[in-house]
Amino acid sequence: MSLSSELPETERSWARSVKILVVDDDPSLLRMVKTLLTCSNREYEVLTAGSGAEALEVARAEVPDLILLDLMMPEMDGIEVCRRLRQNRLTYLIPVVMLTASGQGHRLDALRTGVDDYLQKPFDPVELEARIEGLVLRFRQTRASNPLTGLPGNFSIEQEITRRILRNERMACCYVDLDNFKAYNDKYGFEKGDECIQLVARVLVGAAEEVGRSDDFVGHIGGDDFIYITNPDQVDAICTQVIERFDGLVPSQYSEEDRQAGFIEVINRQNQVQKFPLMSLSIGVATNVRRTFTSALQVSEIAAEMKHAAKSRNAGRSTFIVDRRSS
Repeated sequence: MSLSSELPETERSWARSVKILVVDDDPSLLRMVKTLLTCSNREYEVLTAGSGAEALEVARAEVPDLILLDLMMPEMDGIEVCRRLRQNRLTYLIPVVMLTASGQGHRLDALRTGVDDYLQKPFDPVELEARIEGLVLRFRQTRASNPLTGLPGNFSIEQEITRRILRNERMACCYVDLDNFKAYNDKYGFEKGDECIQLVARVLVGAAEEVGRSDDFVGHIGGDDFIYITNPDQVDAICTQVIERFDGLVPSQYSEEDRQAGFIEVINRQNQVQKFPLMSLSIGVATNVRRTFTSALQVSEIAAEMKHAAKSRNAGRSTFIVDRRSS
């Protein structure tokens, strides 16, 4: 049993450091808030951004636990930043606390945009920390998303599939699996392995934004397994885009020597050297074009079956298989 599972529920949510992004065009305020949080009893990792554009870039790359966002900034104000955060699949769940010296009208605008809390400048440092602690605890306890990628987790995936079934929507559910990931983890370590999982998440989100539809859904089952839900008419284009983008990016995760060789060598449990190809994707797709789905479990079982079929045909290259059976 892990240490975190033995802790009380409220303390379990703080078993890892809390990542806070502070956004303000005033360097002195950034320094003050960073000093305040890093000197706290809680373990905070503080990121900073001096503009709205930089804030969006850092938020998408780091997926912080909470964002402290200044309202009045040049070029892109806090309301526009929050609006864009809520439109992005990686950042739409992140709690936002708006910091401002402005009046009630701006406050209402901010709340309508999706701001979770509001704090007037100059603020009491104790009150600021109390608001952060309350929001982070509530967010971590209630959100159904994966902490590594920020994507919706199993509960949200099941809800999304069930919602589409109840509405009789045509859908294609893609089960995305990362091949040869364990061998990569064994050789390069868990931190590099986490980077590869985040890479898959970015590729899936990128496909949704570039060739997908507005109601496409990207979820993270856990580990190296993901779900992508789209319309059956789009599924071939989505899977092709995902595979091409991933296969183009994944070699950069390897050393030059391994990249040139096209494989890695790992010592297995029998103390033997075993060769593994570079990582690839196997995607199995379940659709209701020729059949009727009745439950999320049925969808997941068919998609998993197709994923295993894709793995058997993989031969070191990313591939996808769509179930076109009627029963």
